Amino acid sequence: MGYTLWELMFFLFCYSFLGWCIEVLYMALRTGRFCNRGLLNLPLCLSYGLTMDLLILVIPTLEGAYVIQFIAFMVIVSACAQLADDVSVRVTGRRMWENEAHSIYSGEKLGVVYTLTMSAVALVVLLLIHPVLYVGSQMLPDFLLRIGVLLFSGLLAADGTVVFYTIRRRPLGDGMQTLSEELGEQKRNLGGWMTAHIWGRLTKAYPNLKPAEKEEDSGYVFAKGLCLDKIIWVFFISALAGDLIETVYVKLTADIWMSRSSVLYGTFSIVWGIGAALLTVLLHGFAKKEDRYIFLGGFFLGGTYEYLCSVFTEVFFGTTFWDYSYMPFNIGGRTNLLFCVFWGILALVWVKFCYPPISRRIEKIPPVTGKILTWVCVVLMTCDILISAMAMVRYVERSEGIPAGNRVEEFVDEQYPDGMIEWTWPNLRIE
Repeated sequence: MGYTLWELMFFLFCYSFLGWCIEVLYMALRTGRFCNRGLLNLPLCLSYGLTMDLLILVIPTLEGAYVIQFIAFMVIVSACAQLADDVSVRVTGRRMWENEAHSIYSGEKLGVVYTLTMSAVALVVLLLIHPVLYVGSQMLPDFLLRIGVLLFSGLLAADGTVVFYTIRRRPLGDGMQTLSEELGEQKRNLGGWMTAHIWGRLTKAYPNLKPAEKEEDSGYVFAKGLCLDKIIWVFFISALAGDLIETVYVKLTADIWMSRSSVLYGTFSIVWGIGAALLTVLLHGFAKKEDRYIFLGGFFLGGTYEYLCSVFTEVFFGTTFWDYSYMPFNIGGRTNLLFCVFWGILALVWVKFCYPPISRRIEKIPPVTGKILTWVCVVLMTCDILISAMAMVRYVERSEGIPAGNRVEEFVDEQYPDGMIEWTWPNLRIE
């Protein structure tokens, strides 16, 4: 079953609200009182919405493969929970919970129970609630669906901006008593009132809220620790290295030079870049653990990620960039056992040997230079990705005999003809 972007956004908001309801009910049963468990002021827990969107895209493609479906449930649920935990730490600078999502990868029994429980809940929702939501989305007029999605997207952006600003504006004190003493004084102005309100709500929802572990401050260092700047640099370095590795691999195995780039301009593999960034975020806590834990994490996360990338390009662009149907132990031609092993080895090499020296090198970049270069590269890559996406969409439409309908499409057809597309993406196949 295919979905449009508008439908996926609709499901994202619906399941985020449902997840918020589950969190509220959990706290009500546990403490006998109501509290907003979300990071946002809106009644939304986005990790639930993201989890369900990924599941409704992946699970139908695994029909009949029940063991792989079970693994997919476990990996997607646990990875999204871990990402939600990491995002909350990056935004608030605090550890919001210790015995829920944070323990998933720690080997604690509670983490396994949490993952199994949430996977079971997701399965029930997928079987009983999603069909009803899908029918509801189809009954809505298309323009109402789009207006609703745009409206909630705007509210989400505004709410996220307010929460981020107010949390970062005034650091939390050393203890809960310090925060309580500060509330009255901070409410004297709008910014102080918002800060006090949001921190008051969070400490009510998470009574055990405590500062995240931080290294001692020894002066400003660019991209210190695992921060957004560091992740962006990991993305660019890995995207460049991944493209070069694939190019050399094809030359050695097929004796041809072939473009392996994901974008029209530059030798960058978006799949490698995002994959390295995700592995860094999700597996950074495993650096001191035994090698087998890192290997297994990379094995399952990497295989699931590669499968998701294939589904994504097929759903949104109607194209296929790779097909492993000819290889043994493949999963729908989107990934296979051998490449999952490669992902595990790659994760082990990356976490243990590559990332530490790369991280140190990044932190030696002068702060001002680093900030400027980071966001210049982000802007340029964003433009490159948008141009590449428009060119790919028009390539597919031209192959189906659909003429340009406006000046923009005429410009794309003129600037990015079929020859250029086929040279950049020689393995592209239209579904």
